Amino acid sequence: MLMPSNRPRFPVVLENVKIRRASEADLQQIVKLSEKLGRDESAMDSMVSPLPSEFQNPNWILKNIKGENAAVFVAEADGKVVGYSLGWISQPWSYKAKRGYICDCFVEKAYRRRGIGKTLVKAMLEWFRNKGVECVEADIYSNNIPSLAMFKGLGFKEVSKRLRLIFESRQ
Repeated sequence: MLMPSNRPRFPVVLENVKIRRASEADLQQIVKLSEKLGRDESAMDSMVSPLPSEFQNPNWILKNIKGENAAVFVAEADGKVVGYSLGWISQPWSYKAKRGYICDCFVEKAYRRRGIGKTLVKAMLEWFRNKGVECVEADIYSNNIPSLAMFKGLGFKEVSKRLRLIFESRQ
């Protein structure tokens, strides 16, 4: 079950934070947050470059804001975007039905632990449900305990583990 039947309608106001669909006007603030997310991921994972990737590219983010099979939600507080979630719908070749994928969910450190991330994910889940998606996936770092707890609290279950071997450099 993705969400209870009495799910909230968006936009939602949570502790002086408004959760809503992103607009083109939010683009630069989302880019800055996505760059922070990239740096956080780089700190958690030695294989992730701290340099901006395609996922921080304004054109790519804008494509998702405007996309029919993609959505971006933002958390707005004090007149600025303090968090966002980004996801899309696809049907991988081996899947029986449409899959929702949550690519990003990020909240500024000063605004964490207030339920903002959870509400951003709930907004994404409602959007997926309304689009006829049957399952939703997200990749979470094993050492990101708060995010793991949040997603599991929303009903997500672990279905696989990614293993990695890093070869020592030969210099």
